[in-house]
Amino acid sequence: MGAHEDGGEYYEGAVYYEEPLGRRTSVVITPWAEWDNHTEDDWRGEAFVGVKRVLRQREDSVMALQAGALWVSQPDWETCSEGGAEVRLLNGYAFAEGRGFLNIESSSRVLVGGCVGGRLDVTAGYRPSERWLTMGQVFYDSPVAREDTVKAQVSVVRFDAHGRGWQIGLRATLDGEDAAPALVLGLWRSPRD
Repeated sequence: MGAHEDGGEYYEGAVYYEEPLGRRTSVVITPWAEWDNHTEDDWRGEAFVGVKRVLRQREDSVMALQAGALWVSQPDWETCSEGGAEVRLLNGYAFAEGRGFLNIESSSRVLVGGCVGGRLDVTAGYRPSERWLTMGQVFYDSPVAREDTVKAQVSVVRFDAHGRGWQIGLRATLDGEDAAPALVLGLWRSPRD
């Protein structure tokens, strides 16, 4: 939930679901929606369904490739449809005896009709204890049918005895005139919980 400088509010909801198919392969499903009176029809959404495959795994790093079908609401109707594809390269690095990590993800997306876009997500995290995780994130988005944005987020996650994590943080837009600060609330859990 966030606020624009003119007093308008917006809400986002997202789910990241990953189900292993084997030791190196999994199915990934990621729906996302935003309700905001600054957008066309007061809402917009996206969904990705695909497969992720670990390409290389070492003691302190992992590289994976993710590819699949993409749906984007309200694209440029004159040239593109809502359906398309996304390919994402994920690189993760561990440091500080496994307590810290750096994750870099870059993606390319294309909708039927030729509209293209991309994303770059950078996350740095540190786990001072088994129950706590702190993170800083930067998101660069060059969307298919909207202006480029850069957002930053800081958050902490508190894990319970069952491995579920409760996340709270703040996010803001770094480019443009409207920082649109937002409160981030999240629940992390294993699909087997």
